[in-house]
Amino acid sequence: MSSYGSINAIAQELGRIRESDPESTLYGVWNAILSFQFPVSEGYITRPQDEHTAQSGEKGSSDLHTFHYQGNSSTADKFLIVQCKRAGYETRSSVWAEGVDQFCRYLSSTHGRRRPSGRSPVYGIVAVGNYMRVYRYDDVSQSVIDWSPNSRKLKKGKVWNLEENYDETQLILDHIRDNH
Repeated sequence: MSSYGSINAIAQELGRIRESDPESTLYGVWNAILSFQFPVSEGYITRPQDEHTAQSGEKGSSDLHTFHYQGNSSTADKFLIVQCKRAGYETRSSVWAEGVDQFCRYLSSTHGRRRPSGRSPVYGIVAVGNYMRVYRYDDVSQSVIDWSPNSRKLKKGKVWNLEENYDETQLILDHIRDNH
């Protein structure tokens, strides 16, 4: 499979992201990346603004939530949430922390009550402008932790530039696709 960076429309949109753009600009870019990486023809669906209800009854919605219907299954494997934040806030640690807090709540409400035998990896990406950071849900602590598919090659907790780090971010997305 080729890289999302080889798709002209995605490359053009990544190059056009500006600080003045609304957050929804990133929804479009990420929807395209996720649709390329996780094709509907292979059983994947990405839901925008997917609603989650916490045990406390508090509701929220993740920006993009990707599911996989394997084979002829009527049950979807919910394995990836992407939280988007507008460009211009890449250096604000509070914006990254807010994204992590949001999908930690969503992942806990969606996956926190899973049976230990039914646990498969669940991932989260916080995307701020052209940058992303990757996490994995930890079932034991019901929290998210910095994650990398290969910590020797791809440092955990690193912020990746979607334009400059095509190869690395593609490896991350490939691993998520192949290991959920």
